[in-house]
Amino acid sequence: MGKAGLLFLLLGMGASAVSQRAETPIAAQPISVVIRTDHEKYSLADTVKLDVSLQNTSDATVYVDRRIFCCGIGSGLELQVRDAQSKRVPLHVIEEIMPPPGRGDTSILVPLDSGFFYGKSLDLSVKDSFPKPGRYSIRVIYKSWLRKEFVAPQLRGLPALWTETPQIASEPVWIEIQESSTSTETVDPKTGNLHLQIPICASTKKQ
Repeated sequence: MGKAGLLFLLLGMGASAVSQRAETPIAAQPISVVIRTDHEKYSLADTVKLDVSLQNTSDATVYVDRRIFCCGIGSGLELQVRDAQSKRVPLHVIEEIMPPPGRGDTSILVPLDSGFFYGKSLDLSVKDSFPKPGRYSIRVIYKSWLRKEFVAPQLRGLPALWTETPQIASEPVWIEIQESSTSTETVDPKTGNLHLQIPICASTKKQ
């Protein structure tokens, strides 16, 4: 999976534009899961950069577990990939194990004000994650495994995503895997200069 430890905290309205975005339209939950990829099309030699964020869609401050890990038992994030026929694709990624919170750790909860994001970036090797060229959907499910009895007493009354909170699933984002590179190089016959052409991907509309 490569480096997958970049944590970021940013205001949702100030986030830079990216190729794709999908989010969870769940009115009953104060937090939604937002996922984005850096491109829509990839070659077999590429790496998919997937940003996963928890966004506070309510009007009040909500607290989330500072630790966000992927793909292991109790890790917080479950990654689901399906092909164009909706068949689940087995993933070959390094499973991260969620460590227990430190005794008396008062920084275990991160406050999210309305409109703020908190999350991490995942690097997915195309050749390891997608078996052959075609279209694939990516969905991420977040589940908090933080129990109140494992945190400092002064934190237990905070409005947080605890282990009893239902899991939250993102909307799927679609990508296309191609045989050849998604960028092309051409040489100007007059000047001999090399030009690199990279396709521009439009953002998807919110669901």
